[in-house]
Amino acid sequence: MSSIDLTIPNDWTPRPHQQALYRQFGHGKPCTRACVVWHRRAGKDSVALNLTARDMFKRVGSYWHLFPEQAQARRAIWNGVDGQGRRIIDQVFPPPLRRRISAQEMLIETVNGSVWQMGGSDNYDSLVGSNPVGVVFSEWALAKPEAWDYIRPILVENDGWALFIFTPRGRNHAYGTWMQALESDAWFCERLTVDDTGLIQPEQIEGERQTGMSEGKIRQEYHCSFEAENDDQLIPYALVEAAMRRERPPQPFGEKVIGVDVARFGDDKSVIWFRQGRDGAPVPHERHSDLDTMELAARVARWIQRWQPDAVFVDDGGVGGGVVDRLHQLNFRQVRGVNFGARSDAPRTGERAANKRTEMWLSARAWLAGGHLPKLDRLAAELCAPMYRFDSSNALILERKEDMKKRGIPSPDTADAFALTFAYPVQAWEDDEDDDGDDGFRYGRNRTTGY
Repeated sequence: MSSIDLTIPNDWTPRPHQQALYRQFGHGKPCTRACVVWHRRAGKDSVALNLTARDMFKRVGSYWHLFPEQAQARRAIWNGVDGQGRRIIDQVFPPPLRRRISAQEMLIETVNGSVWQMGGSDNYDSLVGSNPVGVVFSEWALAKPEAWDYIRPILVENDGWALFIFTPRGRNHAYGTWMQALESDAWFCERLTVDDTGLIQPEQIEGERQTGMSEGKIRQEYHCSFEAENDDQLIPYALVEAAMRRERPPQPFGEKVIGVDVARFGDDKSVIWFRQGRDGAPVPHERHSDLDTMELAARVARWIQRWQPDAVFVDDGGVGGGVVDRLHQLNFRQVRGVNFGARSDAPRTGERAANKRTEMWLSARAWLAGGHLPKLDRLAAELCAPMYRFDSSNALILERKEDMKKRGIPSPDTADAFALTFAYPVQAWEDDEDDDGDDGFRYGRNRTTGY
């Protein structure tokens, strides 16, 4: 029997923007779940196929590559040809590596006993065999979400991996997957636009525009925007993106405010956010999933002593009231509890808000027009996630966290903490002895603690 001298992947090297996924995801890698949101023509399927081939020789087992429909899988990959004129499956799985091939089933068995098969997520339960140890969900934004519900317990039992690759199609189930991935340290999560990869030049996009591609479609396909043109979202991504591109103010100035969103239950996180005037992050924010109210209050207290904010606004709904009470016991007069469901105060943005939480978010949206934010995918996604509607009195109301979770979107805890820094007007005062804030609440820095 003759020996086989081939390197896997076969005649393929990950491009610079593909290297992080290739190196960090798969069997024996730090991550076995991945959500990859890349722009059109960034080579999503190419890297998925080649890392699958690599892993098939690391761990013998069944591997699936699922498109939304079986016919699409056959057209795009099984019968597809790459940019060099090669049949795609011949490049990824060259004949010397094959023990068996079935065109009808779109199946290849390799010489070491692994099996790779293509199929449609619309008919996922019809694939040959069972118990896959690796599954690629290609064009996940267009696939049936029930496929993941069916396959997930199999991969958990087998310690297998799952890779979701797609370009956005609005705020559907794939957006929920993206948000869940952002919330988890166990997932590889990456969003790459044409600005990140440099693969598509501005003149090429202009050519698409001239041939009739809409601006919404351009944002979706090339800038990986989850916004659909009919989305009733309170904060558009373009506004957040502009704030994240804006240069940080050259010197700190303005009011110093801390917002604290307190976790209630489940997967919610407690978040501490810092803002100084137009600088949306003079201090890196903190996220905690395992602190009780006393521990969280202690962390906030240390930050008050260290940073000396003019005001600290804490979500006091549910368990948050305990954090506020403890900080008041410690005599921190800058601290004020905020009830998200309370009646809105006088409008500061010209729009009527149905409750305090909506009012804060409207104020945050107005601030974004001139403020600076750090480039954080999680924050951007959370700020753009909530929808809005109008209540019976024609006041604007932000989507509740509970309703967001029903459509698969995690609680926007980081964005809520940021919005809390706009709960009430704050002025940066050097002396807090003679000045009182609204409703007798005193804002100002306690200079006795030092910095």
